[in-house]
Amino acid sequence: MARIIDKTKISKLEEAAISLVVEKGYASSSVLDIAKKAGISAGYLYSHYKSKEELILSIYEKNISNFDDFIDNGIAFYNTIREFTVNYVGYMFNKANEYPDLVRFLQLLVFDRTFNIPEMRIQKTREQCKQILKKGIYTGEISKIYTPEDIYIVYFAIPFKLLEHRLSKNNGKNNFNNYDIERVTEICIKALK
Repeated sequence: MARIIDKTKISKLEEAAISLVVEKGYASSSVLDIAKKAGISAGYLYSHYKSKEELILSIYEKNISNFDDFIDNGIAFYNTIREFTVNYVGYMFNKANEYPDLVRFLQLLVFDRTFNIPEMRIQKTREQCKQILKKGIYTGEISKIYTPEDIYIVYFAIPFKLLEHRLSKNNGKNNFNNYDIERVTEICIKALK
């Protein structure tokens, strides 16, 4: 017999997991803490997820895939790296304005050595970095001396670290604006010229 999925309970579990990872970190968040914060039994959580890792990974994958789609479409759609960068940084900052805990959650997991990002996700990011580099060299906006690793440092670390700094400094709340988007775009563009 198929198990019945209560979407409200699943949503509460996801919200509790996001909140606890932001508050305590990935390693310090337990299944019991997540279930308690969600107001749901640990048994219910285990009936849908084998472990904390599976729950966190499902939230991560669901949300990071939207981010990946934006990057893939942006690389193909925009004619220049500057256009892509303005929109990429704008997308990240607008998401941080709308969903600060979710963005902090993703940012924390990306840089947390105790969270195992699946190899296919790492390969996807490497491929995106190669595509950004290829387009940037083609348009003359990125120097040929740079590597996909350099693209990763500039396009993923710089914006994410600013997000982390601002959101942690302001208790998870911030209004990133057009000035912030333009400033980070300039930093990214100039770093790779």
